[in-house]
Amino acid sequence: MKLRHFRFGRTIKHLRRYHHIARVLMKHGLGELAGGLRHRVSLRIRTGVTLKQPMRNGLSRPQRLRLALEELGPTFVKFGQLLSTRPDLLRPDYIEELEKLQDQVPPEDFDRVRTDMESQLGGPLEDFFPQLDAQPIAAGSIAQVYRATTRDGRIAAVKVRRPGIVHVIRTECEILEGFAGLVNSTMEDTHGIDPVRVIREFTQAVTREVDFQNELANLRQFRRNFRDDATVHIPRPYEDYCRDGIITMEFMHGVKPTVAASLAEAGLDPQVVARTVSGFILKQIFDFGFFHTDPHPGNLFVEANNVVAVVDFGQAARLTRSDRALLGEVILAVVDVSASRLVRAFGHGGMLDDTPSLPALTRELDVMLETYHDLPMGEIPFSHIMHQTFAIIREHRVHPPPEFTMMLKSLMVSESMARSLHSEFTLIEHLRPYAARLRCRQLDPRRVVRRGYGTLRDVAGLMESLPDDVSTIVEKLKTGQVRIHLEHEHLDSLVRMLDISSNRVSFGMVIAGLLVASSLLVQRPEEFIMGLASLQTFGMIGYLLAAILGLWLVVSIIRSRKV
Repeated sequence: MKLRHFRFGRTIKHLRRYHHIARVLMKHGLGELAGGLRHRVSLRIRTGVTLKQPMRNGLSRPQRLRLALEELGPTFVKFGQLLSTRPDLLRPDYIEELEKLQDQVPPEDFDRVRTDMESQLGGPLEDFFPQLDAQPIAAGSIAQVYRATTRDGRIAAVKVRRPGIVHVIRTECEILEGFAGLVNSTMEDTHGIDPVRVIREFTQAVTREVDFQNELANLRQFRRNFRDDATVHIPRPYEDYCRDGIITMEFMHGVKPTVAASLAEAGLDPQVVARTVSGFILKQIFDFGFFHTDPHPGNLFVEANNVVAVVDFGQAARLTRSDRALLGEVILAVVDVSASRLVRAFGHGGMLDDTPSLPALTRELDVMLETYHDLPMGEIPFSHIMHQTFAIIREHRVHPPPEFTMMLKSLMVSESMARSLHSEFTLIEHLRPYAARLRCRQLDPRRVVRRGYGTLRDVAGLMESLPDDVSTIVEKLKTGQVRIHLEHEHLDSLVRMLDISSNRVSFGMVIAGLLVASSLLVQRPEEFIMGLASLQTFGMIGYLLAAILGLWLVVSIIRSRKV
C-alpha cells in the first residue's frame, strides 16, 4: 500500500516541523498538500490561514511554490533547485521559476567556522593559512568559500562545510521523505509522479553534495579527463589542506560568461567562448560519460585566451553505457526525424512502463519532429525540441532515468548560455560530428560481429539451460509449488476502502448490540448485581457508551467527506 512510506514514529519525532511545513504551504495557497499532511498527522494549525484563505496576492502557482520553498529553508531550496533540473517532472513555467532559487543564506559566524576548521586541520588556522579573509567570497546553504594564502605562498580558494550541516540535511531529508509518503497516500492522482521516488533521488543527490570526499574525487576525475584540453581549466586541489569538511584548491580568476559585451571589454572573443562552453559539455557526455550537472554561468569563469575555468564539483553524474546508448538513439532519431525510432529508444531504456498509449505517444512525437523536417541541421533549435519532447513525456508518463534528464538539461543550459554570447549559435550543428560518430559506431563491422557473437552466445546458453528449466517448472507444478502473483493498479485503495467500510459496519453492529442489551436491562430496575448496582444502571451506562460510539462514528464519516 502507498501508506507504507509513512513512518509514524519518525513523523511524531518531527511533528513541529510538519506543523510549520503545513502552515507555510497553506499560507501560499498550496492547500491540497497541507490538507493531506494535516489529515494524516492530525495537526491543528492555528495561524488564521485556512485552505480557503491562501495568501496569493495575485501570484502564479509556480511563484507561490518558489516563495514557499524559500520560506521553508535551505534544504527545501536545494530541493527546488534539483526540481529545476527535471523538465520531465515539471512544466516550463515551474522550471523557470525554480531556477530563480538561490542559496540566500547569511554567512556562518567566522569564530564558529574557525573552531571547526582548526579541529579538522589539527592545529591553529595560521599554521595552515597565514592569511584567510574572514568574509567569505561565496556563501551557500551547504558551504562557504574563503580566499586564503597557504603556508607555501599559494593563493587558494578554501571551501568549508557549514558546521552541523550534515545533521541538518539528514533530518530535513527524513522530513521530506515522510512528507512525500503523506502526499503519496492522500492524493489520488499525482500525475504520474512518484513523490517518494523523487525525494529518494533528491536525498541521494544532496548526500553526495554534502560529502566533500565525493566532491574531491569528482574534481580529480575532471582534471584527468581534461588534462590535455588547453581550452578548459580545472582547478588543482591542494591535497595537504583538504579534510572531510574542507576542500582547498587553486584560486580561479576570470570574467563571468554571461554578457558578450563584458567579455569583449576584457579582450575575449564571445563566439570562441560559446563554442568552448558547448564543447566542454559535449565532451563530458559523449567522450567521458561523466558530467557536471550544474553548469550554470555562476560556476564558470573565462580566463585569458578564452579559456573556460570551472568550479564547484559537488554535483556530477556518471552515465552508464545504456544511458549513453540511449542518448545516441535519441540524437539519431531527431536527426533522422523518426518518431518510431525515438519511441523504440524509450522502450529500450525501460521508460514506457506507465505509458497509457504508445500509438498516441508516437503520433505526437511524429507531429513534433515533422515541424523541423525541412530545416537545415544548423537551424534546428535543440532546446526548443527538448522543451516540446519533455512536454510530451510528461503527458504520456514516460519516465527517463534522472541522469539522462539532467544530461539533456545540461545540454539545454549550454545552448542557452552559448546563444547569449553568440546569437547564431545552434547546438545541433555542434552535435553533428558526435551523431556521425555514433552512426559509424553502429555500422562498425567489428561492433556488428561482437553483437552477433554475444547474441549467439546468449541463445546457446538459453538452449543449454532450457531442458533443466522446463524440468524444474514441471516438478514444481506437480508438487504445487508454483505461485502466481497478481497486482491490480488500484487494489491498494480498494482494500483500504473495504477495510474502512468493514470497520464501520462492525462498529454499527456493536452499537446496535449495546442498544438492544441496554433496552432489556432498563426494563428490570428491581434486580441488582452483587448488591451494588441495579440492572437499570448498567442499561443507562450501555446507552451512554452507545451514544459516544455512535457520535464518534458519525464524526469520522463526516471528516472523511464520504457520507
